[in-house]
Amino acid sequence: MNKRISLERRTLCRHVLFTIMATLLSGAMMNTCIAGKPTLASLHNHYQTTVKAEPMIQMPLPVPPPRLFEAVQYDSDAMSLAAFVTPDPADEKKHPAIVWLTGGESNTLADFWRKGAKSNDQTASPYRDAGVVMMFPTLRGGNDNAGHIEVNYGEVNDVIAAAQYLATLSYVDSNRIYLGGHSTGGTLALLVSEVASSTHPNLFKEVISFGATQETMFLQDVNFDKGDKQREVELRAPTRWIQDIKVPTWIIEGKSLSSNYRDLKPMCHKNPMLHCAFIPNHDHFSVLYPINRHIAQQIMADQPISINVDDKTTAF
Repeated sequence: MNKRISLERRTLCRHVLFTIMATLLSGAMMNTCIAGKPTLASLHNHYQTTVKAEPMIQMPLPVPPPRLFEAVQYDSDAMSLAAFVTPDPADEKKHPAIVWLTGGESNTLADFWRKGAKSNDQTASPYRDAGVVMMFPTLRGGNDNAGHIEVNYGEVNDVIAAAQYLATLSYVDSNRIYLGGHSTGGTLALLVSEVASSTHPNLFKEVISFGATQETMFLQDVNFDKGDKQREVELRAPTRWIQDIKVPTWIIEGKSLSSNYRDLKPMCHKNPMLHCAFIPNHDHFSVLYPINRHIAQQIMADQPISINVDDKTTAF
């Protein structure tokens, strides 16, 4: 960490502490410094990114079968963004729900509803098969959306806004909303957990991150001529903000040599709210279907997520 970032953190921490003293008088506790350093949420409130990336894939919004998903609009940072949600089952019940973040360029959606093979099902289909309401949001700059891709920065606000919209639906149980994501979407899910733990602590019941990385990928293709590259990278690196997590959060990855689990292991055991499960005999993709099916059953039973990893006896 360079001296500039260190000085900015100390200055910001003093500012936040003075803010806390003022807000305590009115009974409102805002984002605070943890163990002498600011939270990722407080830094988000004080830093405007210079990153404005172009989409890797420019495509119109997909058109899924209406029996599976309907198109909706949600608002984030004064932008109207597109999302797709499970239709109302019309059974007069409140259902658990999950916001799912796809891998690759997570801002843009393609044919997200087409199930893959069980060895590589990136559509998270076990949730909809089990009866969990699903929401697939597009994010700023993706598909036909306004704004620019910020590579896991402003997108954190978009995901939180999408979940807030989901909570307003009459057939969704607002106390049982989950967040899940895979690969780059898994990395974004961790960043959302770190920010939302401070700003919206009751929004997500649990967060599920498959195959994330310690830092955000694709930043090597971003032009940082107008900004501070080290600071931009730091504010997108989940590993630096693990202590901010206050919502039960899972890091899950296959344990094959080609997966990310070695990169993820150092992040474990740093926060009791963070749980890690590295699944034997599975890779970055094959881990998705069996574990999502396992979690979906627990969500429908309104049980805490639990994954028992045993190299000899556990078979998913």
